[in-house]
Amino acid sequence: MLSLSRRAVVAASVVAAIGIAVPTTLAATGSQAQPADKAVAAASKTAVMAPGTNKTLMSATFKTSKPEDLLISVSAECSILTNTVIHGGPNAATDSASAGGRVRVWLELDGKIVALQSTSQPPQDPNAQPAGDDTDKVTFCDQVHQRTVTDNESDSDGTDGSTDYLKTKSSAAFNWVRLNAGSGDHTLVVKADLILDTATADSSAEAVVGNRTLVIEPTKLANNAVISDTGTN
Repeated sequence: MLSLSRRAVVAASVVAAIGIAVPTTLAATGSQAQPADKAVAAASKTAVMAPGTNKTLMSATFKTSKPEDLLISVSAECSILTNTVIHGGPNAATDSASAGGRVRVWLELDGKIVALQSTSQPPQDPNAQPAGDDTDKVTFCDQVHQRTVTDNESDSDGTDGSTDYLKTKSSAAFNWVRLNAGSGDHTLVVKADLILDTATADSSAEAVVGNRTLVIEPTKLANNAVISDTGTN
């Protein structure tokens, strides 16, 4: 009887040890996946020059559950540089030069442009959200520099030449709302381009995007939310 009791004690000790070891192993080998529905942010100080199209400014990866709406904010320093050149000449009574451009910023969620306007209806199907287009790109800075010279001398000898250089810098921000992002992992990319509005011979325009931030905040709007001129919650 004494020997049987010892075996029982040993067996109970083994069971107790297994009961402790199993949870410890599970914790050590648990999932390292990114948590869902958490706010994320990105920032950069690297200057991006234009002209050019589809310049990537920032990007972020995150995870959401279904249905999940996104409040997205982008802020950035933006600068337009223009150089206008008037050559002048004896055969011209007037002469002019101009240069200008604007920087547009937009978002692409999983490869599709985020639309400014959208609606949500049950069952909040992510595939029902339309992709945006050029009208959903936002102007962060815009500048046109134009100069005209006139020969007003009593003895007309043509216009004189001139060169003007102008640089401005300011910060701008814009907010987007993306309804029904759906469940799973997502990639959001902030892009920009320079639209060259005008540039006469030997004149030019450039753009620089400086310090910038991106904030993505998952949230839940009303099931029938409308993002439009007469939006509702």
